[in-house]
Amino acid sequence: MNEVLRQSLIDLKKNKYQIESNQVESLIEEILPFIGDPDPEIRDNIVYGVLAHLFHDKHLSEERLTYYLELLMSDDYLFYDMDNNDSYSVLRRSFTILQLVIIVYVHRRDQVISKESIEALYEAFLKYFNNENILTGYQEPIGWVHAIAHSADLFAQLMQIPWFDAQKLLTMFDAIANKIKQDKYLFVSNEDERMLVAINKGLERNLLSEEQILTWLDLFLIKDHPNDYMSHMNLENNIKHLLSSLYFTWEDHESYGLITKRIKEILKENKQR
Repeated sequence: MNEVLRQSLIDLKKNKYQIESNQVESLIEEILPFIGDPDPEIRDNIVYGVLAHLFHDKHLSEERLTYYLELLMSDDYLFYDMDNNDSYSVLRRSFTILQLVIIVYVHRRDQVISKESIEALYEAFLKYFNNENILTGYQEPIGWVHAIAHSADLFAQLMQIPWFDAQKLLTMFDAIANKIKQDKYLFVSNEDERMLVAINKGLERNLLSEEQILTWLDLFLIKDHPNDYMSHMNLENNIKHLLSSLYFTWEDHESYGLITKRIKEILKENKQR
């Protein structure tokens, strides 16, 4: 990023993101290439906030919001270099997700963007999430990577789409469970707490029966332990951290009595295996 653009974005931030609407799209186009910049000062402290405000602050019509939604869902952003041939390409994917969070929030707030486009995002995002294999939270010198934590934030928005039915919620719950119960990486950067927010947003819809929730929890039973010690510990602790967060959130809710009981049973069974 050249110094002129950098300084203009800093000035815009200082001016509380006040901008003429006819300048918005040209600015978006100018800064989108830096959405996953390896420099955390540019990526986190400048580009993220400016883009978020440009999408959030009612500058764009439904047609143009839909255009940017589709652009961000493309191979140039959400699916950029899924094979990770480029160094730090996950940053573009991860920070694209944060802008999708904003766009879905705007859709929920203003009832803009068609159902078909939101459905397309749901399908694309699940495909992305199931295939993302860079799980790092924080990494020197690039700072926060957080593809999984940012994904939790998008799940939290999608869980609140009013026409999404129980099956869609369960599909998202299953995707979360499958990502958490892996043994290659130990989540240590608050991923469990952010997934907890998403899960609770889904439960607040009151579409899932107790039986469906209990069946989902059983996905966390460890049936086959990995052979090596570190993989074993990663798997057990990833599950334990999320289920413990769920337990302490729900333990005082009388209606979740059987659910918290089942969580305790699963944690004990996993420990004994």
